[in-house]
Amino acid sequence: MQTIWGWQPALYLFLGGMGGGAFLTAAVLYLRDRTGNNRVICASMWAAVISLAVGLLLLLSELVTPARGLMMWQSFSHFTSWMTYGAWGAFAAIVVFGVSALLATEKLMAPVRKRGGWLAAHETGLRSGLAIVGIVLGAFVAVYTGMLLMAPASVPLWNTPLLPLLFTVSAFDTGVALVEVMAVVAARKDPLGADAKRFLERCVVVLVLLEAVVLAAFLGTALAGGTDAAAATAAASAAMLVGGPLAGWFWVLLVAAGLALPLTAAVVGLAHKPASPSARDAAADTGDDEGTANAATKSQPKRWLPLAGACGALAGGCALRFLVLAAGVHANLVSETILRLLG
Repeated sequence: MQTIWGWQPALYLFLGGMGGGAFLTAAVLYLRDRTGNNRVICASMWAAVISLAVGLLLLLSELVTPARGLMMWQSFSHFTSWMTYGAWGAFAAIVVFGVSALLATEKLMAPVRKRGGWLAAHETGLRSGLAIVGIVLGAFVAVYTGMLLMAPASVPLWNTPLLPLLFTVSAFDTGVALVEVMAVVAARKDPLGADAKRFLERCVVVLVLLEAVVLAAFLGTALAGGTDAAAATAAASAAMLVGGPLAGWFWVLLVAAGLALPLTAAVVGLAHKPASPSARDAAADTGDDEGTANAATKSQPKRWLPLAGACGALAGGCALRFLVLAAGVHANLVSETILRLLG
């Protein structure tokens, strides 16, 4: 049984997948509306760059010689493993994500537009092209985080195609959650448009339900066991999650916080109807600014609910990586990591 996995790879699996999902979500928002939600899109792209970069640094810290890992042309020159494909894919993703974030930064681009030139003339086309390439790379990074664990045949719980699928859906889910957090942060200066907000809420509903189905299939297949030792080991690993020493973390952090809470927040948001135009117009025609503000306020669900749902999704996504990794190697890495962080 493999026992070399520590908490750094678990965090990379979370940060890398979340970063890829966040950029993908921000790129889709940009392609849907190339003039609106600029601050949210920019902040989300920078968050994606930082998440992926920090995740890769954590992964490199697990190498015997981390500095050598930075020389990719030497360390990752044999395209015979998912590690090599993932390293180059993540490097390409950071480059594309970073350039896209720079082009989305208003303070940097305003002087460029003022001076004119080729970049100013082709800014929209360039950003659109990078968004499409970034969507592909973000999806690849999300899939790769699962393929990285599926590759070791010595860990039966991970040796199933359902694991990359689970991590991919979770990466998209946490990516949307990170964009929602950025939207809350930027709400005062540049609130997210109503159409974009409802689009994200629909994405949350679809992704959470899909993740729940894939998670159930992943655990159900493992718990079914079999006649050989590998199947029995996978069943024992899955049992640790649903009713063993990791069950508390699984049901509270992953199921309740990571799935039920964001689903509830998204459904409440979708069920909340906007204030009717007649009510707002009536208040505006009478010069009642306070009435107009109240009408708009009543049309919005509590501001803390979308944030709580997004934070729950992030906590659940992080817990998923730790729990799957811990159950695979039959270790309680969650408690161990918390104790280490607390000193």
